[in-house]
Amino acid sequence: MILRLVPEILFHDLTPILLVIAAGWLAGRWLNIPPRPLARVSFYILNPSLVYISLTRSDISGEELARFLGFALSVPLAAGAFSLLLSLAMRLSRSERTALMLTAMFVNAGSYGLGVVQRAFGEAALARAVLYFMTNNILLNTLGVLMTVHGSNRVGWKSFFILPSFYAALLAALVRLSGWAPPEPIEAGIALLSRSAIPVLLMVLGLEMAHIQLEDRWLFMGLGTFTRLVVIPLMATLIAQAWGLEGPGRQAGLLESAMPAAISNVVMAVEFGVYPRTIAGIIFLSTLLSPLTLSLWIAWLRG
Repeated sequence: MILRLVPEILFHDLTPILLVIAAGWLAGRWLNIPPRPLARVSFYILNPSLVYISLTRSDISGEELARFLGFALSVPLAAGAFSLLLSLAMRLSRSERTALMLTAMFVNAGSYGLGVVQRAFGEAALARAVLYFMTNNILLNTLGVLMTVHGSNRVGWKSFFILPSFYAALLAALVRLSGWAPPEPIEAGIALLSRSAIPVLLMVLGLEMAHIQLEDRWLFMGLGTFTRLVVIPLMATLIAQAWGLEGPGRQAGLLESAMPAAISNVVMAVEFGVYPRTIAGIIFLSTLLSPLTLSLWIAWLRG
């Protein structure tokens, strides 16, 4: 039954997302548009707007919030522990171990994940997906950076404190707790910006993919891709059960945990010299294969 749903899900739910990514890729290839300016607009303006609107208008209770954040923290940590043990068992080098851990732990929860979750399960699931995106982003900019620099915490904690989405979430929490809200024209302006966030994020992903440079290490890239798309999502189903996730929270959490590796991993790999082209290969391969695996997950979650 699930397999029969895959072609329909691929066409109706994922094709619109893939078309926007493809438009970004074509713009990067043919028009040579760099991703950085649009990425900065997303990072500093559109993403915080989406976080604020999603959280202020969501129906997430305090208990569900605690359970979901526990899940969103547990999955990357479990992924890191698994990939660490796997790399030690395979006697990988220190840099290879870091590369495998980074791509297993940190997913494309923003540009790709939010678009897919919204298309597949609607606004209620999107509000939960925003929380996963924020949690994964904070871990990437703290723990992820600490992993790449092998113990230097200066850059990681600095990155944490300049995350605009973090402050947008704090503002959303203040609004919900106090009952105060900005004047309607300001709220409407923020909402207008938030509606632009997902399409622009998908375009940025396409632009980033157009500039990826690969390395001929297919066995290692295949291992990283299999870990990211198959092993970690299966682990996440057990973690979701342990945290008692249900409904939109379960749908959003499991679908986000099944996303391909985060494009941001390449930035850190280039900065600190941890096999950047190999990491780029895992990102590229996992993104390329993800429509098939995500279709299977969507079909299963709908069942």
